[in-house]
Amino acid sequence: MKHKPKERKKMNKMIIASLVLALSISSVNAGWHETFDTPATLTPALTITSDMTWAWWGWGSCVVDSGHVTLVGAADPFGNTTSWIQIDQGIDVNAAITPDTAEIYLKVMFTTEGTPTTNDQLHVCVATDPNFLTNLNVYTVVTSPTSDTVGLMGQFYFQTNESYGAFCPPIVYDSWFWQKIIVVGDTVSMWAFADGEAPADTATWTYTTDNVAVGEGAPTFIIAAVTDDDSSAVHIDEIWYNERPTGMGIADYAPIASKYELGQNYPNPFNPTTHIRFNIPETAGAKLTVFNIMGEAVANLVNGVVSAGGHTVSWNAENMPTGVYFYRLESGNFTQTRKLLLVK
Repeated sequence: MKHKPKERKKMNKMIIASLVLALSISSVNAGWHETFDTPATLTPALTITSDMTWAWWGWGSCVVDSGHVTLVGAADPFGNTTSWIQIDQGIDVNAAITPDTAEIYLKVMFTTEGTPTTNDQLHVCVATDPNFLTNLNVYTVVTSPTSDTVGLMGQFYFQTNESYGAFCPPIVYDSWFWQKIIVVGDTVSMWAFADGEAPADTATWTYTTDNVAVGEGAPTFIIAAVTDDDSSAVHIDEIWYNERPTGMGIADYAPIASKYELGQNYPNPFNPTTHIRFNIPETAGAKLTVFNIMGEAVANLVNGVVSAGGHTVSWNAENMPTGVYFYRLESGNFTQTRKLLLVK
């Protein structure tokens, strides 16, 4: 079931403006991985070196010990509780970053000595505009513990502070889990799965970073731990970038959308705006139309050539009456219809 996540503790947009990035560009497309097996402490220059060298942004804490890095948030200059690390070839020459085509795995655990809360989050920046210091054009993949039965995974956009997501397999405190991210062009697909298991064939969530043009992403990799207070921590045991962990039953790299799919709108019921996700496996013409209960078309959300991958569109029904509506996706020989409910 997909839904708009609960309101999160806001990470003030000004956080981004405080980051000073080394945006070096390289033609190297090699993969790399970080195990954090070598203990490390911060240097006066706010870097930390284990397998790789990382920059830390100066608030909260960052410690490499016991085979993983621990990030604990603290009050930053803008009233949030965060801790950030970043890597690129300006920091470590071996850290080739490919913002438009990447396969990423992170082994993560949340811990807390306080009250469990969805305000404890991990953000992985997957689309960063070179001009983000002024336009805040940054998309992240966000994960958060929710309960012993489900976790929460989705997208976050700094420029508008908007986030959407879906329930995923359990993300619980004191238990390691894996996060898998695939970036193909401007489409991001993400999975969460318990340590010792393999990811599902279908992604937990897919979305389009359509405000960061393909070929213009900043070649840098940023991870942000967001904690409710300093009683919580985010631990990262391993990071694999364009390399794949062994022994996990991970299928071969494949396009994000391997089949046609029309997702259930979220939220549902809604008032007045809802969001509809769909996948198509190849670039093709597509129509996404909303109908009333009489079968009359009341909105044309998509009508034209759509690139392969996952897409999300929104429908604002502010001028429509309460009631049941239907939305239909047509592309090639594929047709699927779903129901949605507007309640005012």
